[in-house]
Amino acid sequence: MKFWNSTLKGMEEYIPGEQPANIDEYIKLNTNENPFPPSEKVLGTIREAVNAGLRRYPDSLCIRLRQVFAEQNNLSPENVFAGNGSDEIFTLIFRGLIEKDGTAAFPYPSYSLYDTLAQSNAIKYEKIKMESGFNLNLERFLDKKYDMVIIANPNNPTGTFIESGMIRSFLDRFKGLLVVDEAYIDFYGGSAIELTGEYDNLLVTRSFSKSCSLAGLRVGLAVAHRDIIRGLVKIKDSYNVDSLAQAGAAAALLDRKTFEYNINMLRSNKEYLEERLDDLGFERVPSRANFLLARHPQISSEELYLKLKEERILVRHFKEPVISDYVRISVGTMMEIKKLCALISSILEGV
Repeated sequence: MKFWNSTLKGMEEYIPGEQPANIDEYIKLNTNENPFPPSEKVLGTIREAVNAGLRRYPDSLCIRLRQVFAEQNNLSPENVFAGNGSDEIFTLIFRGLIEKDGTAAFPYPSYSLYDTLAQSNAIKYEKIKMESGFNLNLERFLDKKYDMVIIANPNNPTGTFIESGMIRSFLDRFKGLLVVDEAYIDFYGGSAIELTGEYDNLLVTRSFSKSCSLAGLRVGLAVAHRDIIRGLVKIKDSYNVDSLAQAGAAAALLDRKTFEYNINMLRSNKEYLEERLDDLGFERVPSRANFLLARHPQISSEELYLKLKEERILVRHFKEPVISDYVRISVGTMMEIKKLCALISSILEGV
């Protein structure tokens, strides 16, 4: 820590979900990855991009990727930004779209990386507790003058969702920057992207990690007014998205058939998991994402997490207040879900 500055010393570290070195020995249901692999079209496109052209820098503006997404969503490419995962986009937002003496606000519980990035950029922030049932009341973000509000919709780790009409109503009165993190929106729809044409203080982020099965490529998009996008371009690293990632992400957008098939399969698997957890006596939060937040009255969530881990099944357990009572379970393949539920049933019999 000899050369750490005061900001680095004082900030909390973001701890991602476990990634064991021997990951193939586990059923991994802890980081909301897609259980289905990228299509052969996507993999083939990436293989084709592995050529002598890698000696060149990638397209610094990700023009083709932005064009494809813009065309599919009735946008102009000038309203789309591509980043090294949506996490990089949030870093840039804290770096360039809020003043150092400004104040940000996020719901609690939500994606804890928001806290980490605010601290690492020396931005003050407040966390607004969600209401009963983990419902988000945007009205509470109008009680004080916040310069930026970030919400995940659907929310992580709860899976809860608010309709775009509520976001529109909030934007009619909110004067700061509203950032809507739509990492999980593809599973059930309801995007706020169409509102970016009406409100110049709205920024929507999207991810290729969940619905597109490309967590390993690290690609994210932001949609906003052209002035915000120009700001992100100005402050980003010179070549922030590599050539292979750009090629793979564009191919994933174009392969609608595989995308829709995988989404339908995952939703079917999620319905089965919901039914089995209900049968086993779990209390679960209604989710519009590819995961479920659940707890059981007979066993603590930490104990359940540890017993599952002993048997090489990973789910997510958080130690923070409120959500420490729950485990978050990513939706896996049908075989993975059946193994999980069988083991949980066995564990509960021994309680």
